[in-house]
Amino acid sequence: MDISDTIKYYLSTAAPKAAQHFGIDKYGELLEQDHFAILSNEGGLKNGPPIKTDHFAVILCVQGSCLKTVGPHTFEVVPHSIHIVSPRDFHSFENASDDLLLYMALFRREFIAESFIKEHILETLLEQPGELAPIYHLDEQEFTVIKELFEKIEREYRQANPYYLQMVRLLLVELLFEVNRSHERAQLQPVKTAGRKFQLVTQFKKLVEEHFVEMHSVQQYAEMLHVSAKHLSEQVKQETGENALMIIHRRIFLEAQYLLGTSQFSVKEVADKLNFDTSSHFSRFFKHFAGINPSEYTRVACC
Repeated sequence: MDISDTIKYYLSTAAPKAAQHFGIDKYGELLEQDHFAILSNEGGLKNGPPIKTDHFAVILCVQGSCLKTVGPHTFEVVPHSIHIVSPRDFHSFENASDDLLLYMALFRREFIAESFIKEHILETLLEQPGELAPIYHLDEQEFTVIKELFEKIEREYRQANPYYLQMVRLLLVELLFEVNRSHERAQLQPVKTAGRKFQLVTQFKKLVEEHFVEMHSVQQYAEMLHVSAKHLSEQVKQETGENALMIIHRRIFLEAQYLLGTSQFSVKEVADKLNFDTSSHFSRFFKHFAGINPSEYTRVACC
């Protein structure tokens, strides 16, 4: 999905009568939709299907909460938190509260690359540590600074005065520096030692992200990690509270949702792409998670 598609997605998920703070009702008047957008998203759907975009998103939670999945990580979005979605990651949300209010800046890498920032600095600002969930909790001062930056970016973009795009780029770079500053502060806080268990589970999640299409069993991943399936399952359960097989199945299910909701593939074609032996096996698998069969899900997603 490009930025225009993402805007349409958020328009479709927003509550019909919600008084949006900014952005979402003004896109007909704004430029640079394929490189940058800023919007708020208030109310609407409780659960959002998985999507993948060609741009970055920096998302500030002002109020409310939801459960977010970004790549291999699932985490709770709460007030005074900020999270980042990169183009490489699938992402979805569920259990959104009625009062959820998010500020979102969407941008392609090329948009910032046109600023004065040097390439290696830009890479540092955009790079996210893959082993940790890409969410940071802000103290009161950090939250105030970042919220004001979002609002200032929105004013510049909406008013479109001379040099407004240059100003937006500068403010967006400042926003990324503030996010990285919060990340650095979080890194200094006492954390659990990343021992062998943490490393094993991190490697497992990374492998699932890379091989979930062709590898559906815990045993296959255990062999790649040179441990027994029993040991891997125990370590994953202790570290995450989740079943290792469930992590594999959830990633397959997210891909199935994505393919059924955003493509013209038939149920049989999706089953084949995800390496199920039969389409009926895939249908049973999908219904276990979704509560409806794949064909029903496709009809709902397309409406």
